[in-house]
Amino acid sequence: MREIPRPLRAILFSVCASQFILPFMLAGVNAVLPILGGDLDLSARQLSLISTIYTLSLAIAQLSSGRIGDILGRRRLFLSGLGIFCLCSAALGFVRHFEIFVCIRFIQGLGAALFNASGLAILMTLAPADKRGTILGISAASVYAGISCGPALAGLLAGAFGWRWLFWGSALSAVGAWLLMHHNLQEEWRPSRGEPFDWLGFFCYGGFMSCLALGASSLQYAFWAPWMLVGALCLLICYIRLEWHSTFPLLELRLFTQNRIFALAALAAFVNYASSFGVSFYFSMYLQSLRGLSVNDAGMFLAVQAVVQMLTAPPSGRLSDRYGANLISTLGIGLCGLGIALGALIEADTPLTLLVGIQILLGMGIGLFATPNTTLILGSAGARYLGQASGVTGAVRTGGMLINMIIVTTTLSFFMGQAPLRPENVQAFMESMRLDFCIFAGLNLLALCCALGRRRYTRGTNTKTAGQ
Repeated sequence: MREIPRPLRAILFSVCASQFILPFMLAGVNAVLPILGGDLDLSARQLSLISTIYTLSLAIAQLSSGRIGDILGRRRLFLSGLGIFCLCSAALGFVRHFEIFVCIRFIQGLGAALFNASGLAILMTLAPADKRGTILGISAASVYAGISCGPALAGLLAGAFGWRWLFWGSALSAVGAWLLMHHNLQEEWRPSRGEPFDWLGFFCYGGFMSCLALGASSLQYAFWAPWMLVGALCLLICYIRLEWHSTFPLLELRLFTQNRIFALAALAAFVNYASSFGVSFYFSMYLQSLRGLSVNDAGMFLAVQAVVQMLTAPPSGRLSDRYGANLISTLGIGLCGLGIALGALIEADTPLTLLVGIQILLGMGIGLFATPNTTLILGSAGARYLGQASGVTGAVRTGGMLINMIIVTTTLSFFMGQAPLRPENVQAFMESMRLDFCIFAGLNLLALCCALGRRRYTRGTNTKTAGQ
């Protein structure tokens, strides 16, 4: 931090705090789902929907948030998004009905999507050219710290004060980040001021993600679910056609067709998240409901990944400077895949040391993958498309998480139906978990292929190119 200019530190801290609480509201909530479900009398499928609906709203809004920030102002959008997120987080601590809970979770995700891309674009605009790699590494570490520290911190909060303080604490953190940004940054950036917003493209993309999530997660129950998937495909085709011919698109699709580094780095991030995010959900349920750990003990147990990741993430930028961003991020994907493959071996009485080993591998893998891959996405896009690339960075992350939770929800629905996790259906839960770990391992192989495929395009590329 000493090498970062002093005026930038408060802004960096504000953005990092916001980058932390966004994924924390996913990973942290996963850790307290068993006690939350017991308090609100929810089934296993309803618990999975609590995470899925938040991820869905993120996936819908994050892709367009970069474009919105370019039109309305990045600082304004950052503060507005944090305000929405703060109000929803505070309200969730008082809700006692499932339907109201998921509605507020959806709005909370929209607020998070608004501040995510604009915060990253602000950092890349303000950072000196020779400090961009360092600043981007700190910001990326905050995202992954939120993912990996979520279970441990949420377990401590829920064990000491109750699960509602998980949401109230996030609201207080959002207030602090809002005040830091409001008082330390007065400059505004509106590179697309006066340009129209592509509402038709936004609704096509949002409809596509909604139909995909609802259709895939309801295949076992609703006769209309297959038609929702058909509708999702039609809306995706419409969205691509609209964006390709639009003068002011939400996303410049030629970034993917004409920039191989950008396309393969974004696809690698999407697939890697689609393969790794659900591990914390299953481990939380497994440790508390099958192995009898308290929410506090389970959170401390899951902190192993957080510790390893925090030790691995900071030097990943320096390693990518020396050996190449593609090599280090590819190594990270491989370690994640090894950990996920081991997860398919878990039984109801498996020694907990295997879970520790899986967390170590995942922590090292995510820590090595995060910063170099994000640098490849932003650096290859260039200054002209920085806002859109920032939106893509968040969109592929949350889109991958959404696909992961759709897989989890669908599999749990197939094996367990609407039943809560109890001793009589432990075997069904274990079969669901093992199948999903096998699916996740297959997805990780696809991410590895993306990383290997971009090798020919990233020779000589390092993290110093980010943002230039």
